[in-house]
Amino acid sequence: MMTTAPVATGLAIALALPVVMGGVTASRVPDGFEDLVEGQVEQLDVRLFERSAGVVPVLVDLNTVQLQDPGTVLQALDLDPAARSSLLPALSAPLPRNSHLACRHGNAQAGCGYMDPPEEDTAVAAIYDEGEGAVRLFVARQWLPAPRSAERLHQASAAAEKAFLHQHVINASGGRDQRALAIQGAGALGMSAHGHLAASWNFSQHHGHRSGGGFDMDNAYYRHDLDRRHYLQAGRMDRRNLASPLGGTFGFGMLPLDRFDGLRVGSSQAYINVEAAMQATPLTVLLARDARVDAFDGERLLQTYYLPAGINELDTRSYPFGSYSVTLRIYEAGVLVRGEEAPFDKRGDGADDTLQWFLQAGRRAERGARHLPGEATVMAGLRLPVGHAMAVTAGAVDMESGRYAELRLDLRQRFATQELRAGLSAMRGSEGSRGTRSQISYRRRASWNVHHQRSRDIRCQSSARYDGAGCVDALSASMALPLRGGSLYLGYTRRQAWRADPTPGYAEAVFMPPSLALPGQHAGNVDAQRSRNWQGSFSRIERWKEYSVARRFGLWHQRSDATGGPRHDRGFFFNLSLTRLQRGDRVTSQRRHAMDLRQPGHQRPQMSYSASQTMRRQYDDQSAEVSADLRGDNSERYSVGVGAQLQNHFGHGSATVAFHRQPGRRETGYSATHSAAFALGPSGFYWGEGNGADAGLAVKVDPAQDSELSGVAAELQVAGRRRQRLRLGERRLVALPAYQMHRAELQDASSGDSSGAVRVGVGAGAGAGGAGREVFLAPGRLLSMAVPIEVTYTFIGRAQDPAGLPVSAARILNAPVPATEGNGGFVLDFTRREQVLYLLQGSRLLHCPLQVREQRLAVLMVGTVQCQPLDVAQLPADIRQQERVAQLLGERALIRPGRGAQRGKER
Repeated sequence: MMTTAPVATGLAIALALPVVMGGVTASRVPDGFEDLVEGQVEQLDVRLFERSAGVVPVLVDLNTVQLQDPGTVLQALDLDPAARSSLLPALSAPLPRNSHLACRHGNAQAGCGYMDPPEEDTAVAAIYDEGEGAVRLFVARQWLPAPRSAERLHQASAAAEKAFLHQHVINASGGRDQRALAIQGAGALGMSAHGHLAASWNFSQHHGHRSGGGFDMDNAYYRHDLDRRHYLQAGRMDRRNLASPLGGTFGFGMLPLDRFDGLRVGSSQAYINVEAAMQATPLTVLLARDARVDAFDGERLLQTYYLPAGINELDTRSYPFGSYSVTLRIYEAGVLVRGEEAPFDKRGDGADDTLQWFLQAGRRAERGARHLPGEATVMAGLRLPVGHAMAVTAGAVDMESGRYAELRLDLRQRFATQELRAGLSAMRGSEGSRGTRSQISYRRRASWNVHHQRSRDIRCQSSARYDGAGCVDALSASMALPLRGGSLYLGYTRRQAWRADPTPGYAEAVFMPPSLALPGQHAGNVDAQRSRNWQGSFSRIERWKEYSVARRFGLWHQRSDATGGPRHDRGFFFNLSLTRLQRGDRVTSQRRHAMDLRQPGHQRPQMSYSASQTMRRQYDDQSAEVSADLRGDNSERYSVGVGAQLQNHFGHGSATVAFHRQPGRRETGYSATHSAAFALGPSGFYWGEGNGADAGLAVKVDPAQDSELSGVAAELQVAGRRRQRLRLGERRLVALPAYQMHRAELQDASSGDSSGAVRVGVGAGAGAGGAGREVFLAPGRLLSMAVPIEVTYTFIGRAQDPAGLPVSAARILNAPVPATEGNGGFVLDFTRREQVLYLLQGSRLLHCPLQVREQRLAVLMVGTVQCQPLDVAQLPADIRQQERVAQLLGERALIRPGRGAQRGKER
């Protein structure tokens, strides 16, 4: 909840009306409220259309607003010198409030919040929006700031400092017969104005049908940006940077070289000013039943999914860049039922129509090949745009074991309501290997995707060491179509691979059947592995009273031929679920009931029922979630699962445990994940959540001077992510991916139980009152963002003298606030939590202890306060020496005229 000072003041006045407005008529200003008529200074956000000058002091009275420092405001609005000199006189004078033109409750509607710009180039108009705590300015059209022309290349934020940043992600999963643990980390250290060290590592350990693992350093290199279009890297590198803006948009998927130690030089798209949309090959898994799916890159666990039966497209946003194969292990009721392998490609979108190139040389350092000597290798790539919709990419590798070349053609065409993407690549090797890949996707009303892969290499005729593309034929196709308020899905996959009994020392020996052998090849002892799956389903979601009703039905067919014999699975299914979502003040609860009916071929029907409950709690800067799931079916199979998630400034963690029981077997499975990041820079150590933390913001919120004041002080949103609530005195790292433009927005966010209204002060690093700041950081850079705060304490009560009479029309000496009402009532805003109220009634000086009896939001109710006479000498020096107080005391002849004022000026 955002509470600004004007809003808090308005609320305080509303609460105080029964106290202070007794006997007051509308025909005159109530006694003691002369200061409201004369005006009071408020901290307001001054805006000129989309630009903001930040929160500045503004004198506000019943009719006008007047900026206290117009020169600073004009400078902050980034107007040219001619505009500043022309507008300064008008902006220095009081401006009509025009509050009737403000939008009510902050809702932008036609006809509100806007005035026609003045025709005179020296005139200024304003709208005072009390609800938002803002003053909107309107000037002649010739002075309106023109849209900033976007530079072709980004410029790194000059205020960023060199720092060390590191992130980690821990994934674990397992059961009775298998366990997997993967820890991945990445760090960046700024070394110079244009260079940094980068490293990424992983540790994996897995036990089950295949055990292994170990530690591996994926990348460890120094990168130097020669300029904003070219770079030089030296050290250990893999191919992922070649498929990202750091090194271009080279999507090689079949060239054998994955990682090497050496030198790379080439063109970069890191600084290009475009929204670099990351394009990734869709990964689709077809499930006949609810299942857990573990995704691996080789032996590294990438992510664990809990998916319902049907056609599921996996979320691959956290996958690393590059072209590689992803292995999917599918568990039903905790038992591994099958594995699938699919090619995956994630790279930057070729939005820059310029020539791209790279050249690298060194020695091979392939994963899992520590026992093999590294070969000397040279690799080069060239990407040539052909118009705006097509690009041709060529790459070549020269190694001791052979030479390989890959040619790729990419097409991307957008129309008004449709989009077409296509890719075709072919690879050839000097030892006879070859391969092709093709992919096409078309989106209009329906979405169509087709992917085909065919590869042959030397492994098909020999068990010798290989570098080629494998012996695989794979086809996948899918279609999604909105239909009658629901969605129709169709999917098909086919895969064939050929392997033989392992030759001693070569566990991956593969032999080609005669029908697919290359010229001059001979068939071997073949273990042909074939699988074909197709599935169709229709789903629809509707609202019924307080429930969301989801219905889904469809057909499936799965066939696989392997060493263990053919396996067939087919049938139809129907699923019905009811979900009820209940939102509370801080807790959101979701309850789900589902019924699943399946009719496999030549088997009895399977009926299952499930019930789940999820509760999520959001509090200040953290969110917590717990869930429970219970399932059972007519085959005496049962499962119970519990899970929890916690997200705060220490990171994000989740864990799930599931127990499965069926006749003659029991299984327990689990999975857990945790991610976090930290930074060490000139301003100290910072910890935070985030993924992709090779750069970041170091946020530091000022602590409160009042030791009793705590809670949330501000809300920060960066790059469209969820809002992060910052507490008083907090230090936090906001991790950011480097070489990307981010926008940081800071807003007020006082907590409801705070004794004071907390606002973001003037000079906040990201702009206050919703204003933003754009940030572009290179790796190993940390941008410090201090968050100053301003606190307003609102007191409501009534002053009474020793005789029990109201202290009416008394001037407040603590601060320039309105005088007391006729019945002694007061509504006062102080910038600090005052303990004593000092009053001047006529020539009588009084002091009144302020004891809070009740707190409503950020308003302190003190009730009736008993005031006692006070000698001038007992008045605190910091109050007595103020020029305003000295003038009042001199007018009442309580001090010698001018003496206090002079002392105040000397101080």
